[in-house]
Amino acid sequence: MSNEEIVIEIDKVTSGKNNVISFERKGKQIDQPPLRLKANSVSSKYKYHHHFDQADLARLQNQYPSIYPNRYESGIDDWAAVMKTAFRKLIESGQLDRAYRLDGRDVEVKYVWITENKH
Repeated sequence: MSNEEIVIEIDKVTSGKNNVISFERKGKQIDQPPLRLKANSVSSKYKYHHHFDQADLARLQNQYPSIYPNRYESGIDDWAAVMKTAFRKLIESGQLDRAYRLDGRDVEVKYVWITENKH
């Protein structure tokens, strides 16, 4: 039995605040299972939609050492730039792709980095 495949296209990684990461496609935040938006974050004290907060980044660091929370309140722009590049590399290399159990079915999720051609 083969798994259903879900392709999630991403063309931008954003950071609205220290320890907050979101993914976009065509200028809109992605809200497609399993990459669902969260409404707020207690760990990052953030009340807007996002995908990963400080607690999520700490968990992701166990599997992906290039992803980590910023432990300081300074250097936020530098940290955000490093995280954006790290997530893009993980997406482009296929390292974020994985199998999930979603709504009672097995799915293979492939994250694809899209680079738009500008004419």
